[in-house]
Amino acid sequence: MSNIESFINAVKKYKNIMIIIVGSPDPDALASAYALKCILSTVSVNSDIIITQKISLSQNNAFVKYLHIPLIFKKTPTPQKYDAYIIPDFQNNIVEGISDKIPCAAHIDHHGVKGNIAPADFSIIDTKAGSTCSIITSMIKDYSGNFDDKDIVSICTALMFGIQTDTDKYVHATDIDMNAINYLSEYSDKAIINKLNGIEMSPTTMKYYNKAKENLYIYKDWHIYGIGYIDAGHRDSIAITADLLLNKPESQTVIVYAIVEDTKGLFLDASIRSKSKKLDINSLIKNITPTGGGRNYKGAYQIKMDYFKDCPDKELLFKIAGLTTVEKIKKARDKIHISEISTLYESALKRVISFFKK
Repeated sequence: MSNIESFINAVKKYKNIMIIIVGSPDPDALASAYALKCILSTVSVNSDIIITQKISLSQNNAFVKYLHIPLIFKKTPTPQKYDAYIIPDFQNNIVEGISDKIPCAAHIDHHGVKGNIAPADFSIIDTKAGSTCSIITSMIKDYSGNFDDKDIVSICTALMFGIQTDTDKYVHATDIDMNAINYLSEYSDKAIINKLNGIEMSPTTMKYYNKAKENLYIYKDWHIYGIGYIDAGHRDSIAITADLLLNKPESQTVIVYAIVEDTKGLFLDASIRSKSKKLDINSLIKNITPTGGGRNYKGAYQIKMDYFKDCPDKELLFKIAGLTTVEKIKKARDKIHISEISTLYESALKRVISFFKK
């Protein structure tokens, strides 16, 4: 049985499904959710795409607008009207207030899973894909259900842009991504993708980028930047700033952190980017905190700071958060070095043992 057949069998027993985008709604998550919603409609399953954070980047807002992706914003989603939920593009499918009330119909992702996850009727976790959109494209290729011409163009355009953004404009595309791109290129609207690529960075993001360059701490070959306080509506600027700073010739691994002020509370957010495929960013983050994750070349984590939200000295609080973040990252960096030495030692020992066995 193909993946798409297994998916259809898993979801068609439900009438109403919520597709939840956990964390910041980026194009890979948005396009994946949209494609899944369209598939569900072909088997008469109602669904809503729920985002728990507002979209901040102008490019991502335009992406949703151009492709008419229907979204419902709920900071704290509730399961009352739904029979099940789906999680695309996130390494854990447990959602507080949801997972203990309704079943997970599907969990589809390309990040490495660590820790406990909820049982799912259907699950694909493929770390060989550079984008969740690529996994869903492989399902659509095998699908015999009917999409009208307008829908297939919209779906393929969304998936193509999702792959583009998560593979850094195809620089880190894998064979799975390239197979998906070959299929999507026949149907996607290149004019829309070109329009999206032509949208300039917002002045707010440029402000944070320039601020980061003024607050640089270098530890070995890693560059750590702090950008101060940032409104939750511009949270995506942290990741974009990390992307930009990694483009500097001297940058090998970049970490950008900020304190994010949200009506939900206070958080420290950090984005990690690296040019090294050998760096296991997911394990690195898990050594710092369980609330985050990554894959090759990129990752992010978030720390709750609610206890400090009433601190009267914001400058001092950011300084303390920055000093702590730098120390956490330094220790994580040193631990990687120790692991590398240990691996080399084990490899040498095996060669010695093998020699004497001959």
